[in-house]
Order: sequence, then structure tokens, then C-alpha cells
Amino acid sequence: MAKIILHFLLILAFCHTIIATENWKINLSAKINGPTADQVWPYIADFCNLYKILPNRISFCDQGTEGEPGLTRYSVTIAPSPTNPNATVVTDWVREELVEISVTEKYNVYEMRENTRGVTMMRASVQILPNGNKGCIYKWDIELAPIGGTTYQFFSDSLEVRLAVVVAMIQTCF
Repeated sequence: MAKIILHFLLILAFCHTIIATENWKINLSAKINGPTADQVWPYIADFCNLYKILPNRISFCDQGTEGEPGLTRYSVTIAPSPTNPNATVVTDWVREELVEISVTEKYNVYEMRENTRGVTMMRASVQILPNGNKGCIYKWDIELAPIGGTTYQFFSDSLEVRLAVVVAMIQTCF
């Protein structure tokens, strides 16, 4: 009986390891009222200038050719300094690489290569879809390795907030 229990516990531990190492998959979308997919796409295609749609980001590209796979973007998040109201501080940074882009289908795929967020693997795609005469849809699909110290739900919720900011920024451009 002890062997059966030990065997069961080993199987349970093995299954838990498999479950715990499954990647997180997060699929988000949001309607952008007003502008068409053709009008919004240039903001997404401009991989180097993330600050245009995320106001607390500073970004630039230093490797590759604009609009082609291999383009590498560095971006940092800035926030008000807790000690100096006239200054900002960098709270985190990421290096991402554009791995695929389609102007005709209005999507790009990028991978996070380095960061200070504890992300060990992340691949994401952004696609701008038409929504009839009501504007367009921003579709954001992310796959990443689980992040130590946080939960799937917390991370997913933080991405939903970020998507809401992106949509609001895009809408203010039109």
C-alpha cells in the first residue's frame, strides 16, 4: 500500500510540474470607435515609437530596418519621481524584437528578449481588424511563461488596463 501511495504522489507531483510550466495565453481585444483599421494601422506599424500609444513609455529602435522582421525596440516606463515632483524615474525596461509583420493583414508579431519584469519568454501579436462602419478592433494575443511572484489573473488584468490606455490614446489622435 505504501508503494501505491508513493507512486500516486510521484504521479501527482509530475502532473503538477507539467501544469505549472504551461505558458499563459492571454487574448484581449477592444473596440476603437471612429477611426478605421487603415487609419489606426500606422500607429501599430510604427514599432519604434511606442510612446505614441503608451504615454508613459519612451522607446527607440537601434537594430534592424523599420517595418521588417529583426527590428529591435527598447522601451522604458517612466513615472513621477517619489522625491522630486519635477522629475521622472525609470520603473522598468524591455527589449523586444519584431519577428513578423503584415501590412495587408494589419498585424505584427513581436517577442520580448530582455526585461526587468521577470518575464522569461513572451510572444505577442497585435492586429487591427475592421469593425464595419463603427471603427476597428485592436486584437492583442500574448503567450508567456508564468511569472514568478505574480498570478495569471493579476498579469492579465494589468494588460487589460494597458490596452484601455492604448485605445484611449489612439482615439485622441482622431
